[in-house]
Order: sequence, then C-alpha cells, then structure tokens
Amino acid sequence: MAVTGFGFALVMTPLLALIWDVKPTIASSVLLSTVALLPLLIEVRGNASMSRVSVLLVGSLAGIPPGVFLLERLDAGALQVMVAATVIVASALLYFSPNLAGGEDTVRGRLMAGFVSGSIGSSTSLSGPPIVLYLLGRESDVAAFRATLLLFFLPGNVVTILAFALVGQITGDVLVLSVAALPAIALGLMFGAWLRSHVQPERFRAVVVAVLIVTSLAVLASAVGAFG
Repeated sequence: MAVTGFGFALVMTPLLALIWDVKPTIASSVLLSTVALLPLLIEVRGNASMSRVSVLLVGSLAGIPPGVFLLERLDAGALQVMVAATVIVASALLYFSPNLAGGEDTVRGRLMAGFVSGSIGSSTSLSGPPIVLYLLGRESDVAAFRATLLLFFLPGNVVTILAFALVGQITGDVLVLSVAALPAIALGLMFGAWLRSHVQPERFRAVVVAVLIVTSLAVLASAVGAFG
C-alpha cells in the first residue's frame, strides 16, 4: 500500500481468510487498511485531483449498501469465491489487456468505477481493483495516482466501517486482532516507504500488475480451501 497506494486488502484478506472466518476477516481488513491510510495521506496531501475523487466517492457511497447486503446474505464459501473472482479478473485485465484500462475520463465512468468499488469493497474489502483499473489508463503521474487512490479510500472505508458496526460485523475479535496487528502495520509502512524510493516511475505499472497477479494466487488458494 505504501508503494502503490492500494493492495492492503488484496494481500491481507485472502491470506487471513485461510485461517479465519471470512466475514470477520473482511471487517478487520477494512478497519486496518483505514488505519494504514492516515500516515500515507499526510505524505501525499496536495497531489490528488479533488474533482475526480469527489465523483468517484459519490459512486462508491451508492455502492456500499448493496455490498453490505451481500456480505450479510452470502455464506463464507460464496464470499471466498467473490474475493477470488475480484482479484483474478482484475489481474487478468491488467496483464492481458492493459488498454482496457484506458479511455476517456468521464463523470459517468467515474461514477460507475466508484459504484463497483463501493459494492465490492463493502462485501469483500477489495475496493481497490475497480479504481486502479479506471485510473491506471487515465493518470500518468505516479504521485497523483497514489494520492487519488488514498484520498478516495478513506471516506469510503469510514462509511463501510460504520455500516459494518450497524449490522454487527465489528466484533470484539475483530477489534482485538486489529489492535494486535498495529505494530506489523507500522513496520510494513516503513518498509514500503523505503521500497518506493527504489521503484522507478516507468516500472510503476509493472509493480501494480505484479501486486494483483501475486495476490490473486493467494485468493485462489483461499477460495479452493473454502470448499476443501
């Protein structure tokens, strides 16, 4: 996350779901990714496009209620498959057809990308891929790309956490795990800051695609394990 502006839930959710129930895993992932966002936002302030973020956010907020509804209605196995499908499809699109991520930057496109992100994020915690796919072909500046992602995620995550709390998904176990994970989050952010200084801008897209592809393998393993 410190390198690309996204990827926290893409890594945490599938791996933690291998050893824990998927619903508290999703709640913990959203909670911890929100904590991790705060120091990164201070670092990238001033680089985001507020007009772009605001429209993406409107779409995202509209997508959160149906996403929470799916989280409540679907069983753990179905959610595992949703997690796997989300990351694998995003990885395949970026790897095999990167031009699909391009196109005109329209209000309708932003709203749709935000809606899909909000729906997927509130049901699986994986809100990143739709926004990454949308921005990757429309924002060439690395700093602006990261800043826009981070600024978009924060308010949507906060609303998602409130929605989770209302339906009883923020349990004592979720809070205990989140607190216990804070030292690891801090170490990860420091390592990410060091790594980012060694990633050249021309290699940034390759890093983004690699993050999605590698984590999709973990997601697939998690989904298979749910039916094993």
